[in-house]
Amino acid sequence: MAKVKKPNKTPKYQLGHVNPVEAPNFTMNAAELFEYLPPETDFIIKRIYWLTKVKGEKKSGQHAHSDEDELFVVMQGSATIVLDDGGGLKPIKLSENDTVWIPKFIWHGFSKLSEDCIVLALTSTNYDPERKGYINDPAEFAKLSSK
Repeated sequence: MAKVKKPNKTPKYQLGHVNPVEAPNFTMNAAELFEYLPPETDFIIKRIYWLTKVKGEKKSGQHAHSDEDELFVVMQGSATIVLDDGGGLKPIKLSENDTVWIPKFIWHGFSKLSEDCIVLALTSTNYDPERKGYINDPAEFAKLSSK
């Protein structure tokens, strides 16, 4: 009989929300990183990128990283992020100012990106065109996450 994997009671990822500050002529959305990262995290930002101009299937590729931590902030619009930290796929709807911290070895990707969606990403690695730290195969991820 095959073992049934029990879902994690405490996820390895972390959700948060940026609280806007209203000023007379604008809204300021300040991301105080310590609020969105686990306390023991030693996260150094090496790259910032953002997703815009959503078209086509309105999703990103599902994958995990062996060498990269990421913090995503939905700056505009909405998206669903699909996460698996070893307990199975979990879709989570994100709206403007929602954040999600994703450490190494968490399967993730976006779906249902709204056409006006802007997602800011802060990452712990520089861009690697060879994508050496990417895990794109769900079977490989399952094998690595069971260790």
